[in-house]
Amino acid sequence: MEGDSEDLWDRDRVLWFNGTEGEETNGTNHTLVLHGASGYSTLHIIISSIILTFMMIVVVIGNMLVIIAIATEKTLKNIQNWFIASLAVADFFVGLLIMPFSLANELMGYWIFGSLWCSIHSAMDVLLCTSSIMNICLISLDRYWSITQSVDYLKKRTPGRAAVMIAMVWVLSALISIPPLLGWRVPPPPPSEEPQLPECAVSTSLLTFALIARIPLMTSSQGPCWAPFPSF
Repeated sequence: MEGDSEDLWDRDRVLWFNGTEGEETNGTNHTLVLHGASGYSTLHIIISSIILTFMMIVVVIGNMLVIIAIATEKTLKNIQNWFIASLAVADFFVGLLIMPFSLANELMGYWIFGSLWCSIHSAMDVLLCTSSIMNICLISLDRYWSITQSVDYLKKRTPGRAAVMIAMVWVLSALISIPPLLGWRVPPPPPSEEPQLPECAVSTSLLTFALIARIPLMTSSQGPCWAPFPSF
């Protein structure tokens, strides 16, 4: 079992696939060549690569400028912008560490970066995307409390409490992303006799994201919403 799974990640085994037919070559190494495994045409791959690479550059540079501006400009160094800076940090690393490898995996149709980086990449994907969503929730709650409890909330929103709230966002995101890294994931299908391409899937829970996503909707709704500021 372990030997079969490790073979899927052997970089020396180059896989090509042409349409639906494949043939074995280099019989001494049992190497198969696969081409076009993603199903995209060459033109589609080129156009998608150019557009998405441009988007990644915009994401990385844009969020980096936000972080630098908040860190250097005195007029922007207020507590409510701390939450925006935390969101920018999460989105910056998504564009820098997650999107390039996900783009390559999507356009090539299989994972070529090894099983170790697959586990790390999946955990970081969940960590950064979850922290990004939770930072948006924190910004929503900050705006909500600033409007509904303007006097009391502004007195309670000290730098220490804001730092604790941001730290809680990242700690909770880490708790969500760690279990898949430690092996709590959907077990892979049993190996078949036919050679298969290595895959790298993100293991997460839709329920977690559904519960988190309710917070901005609740705070932005016109109906009653009870969200008391924590008294820590």
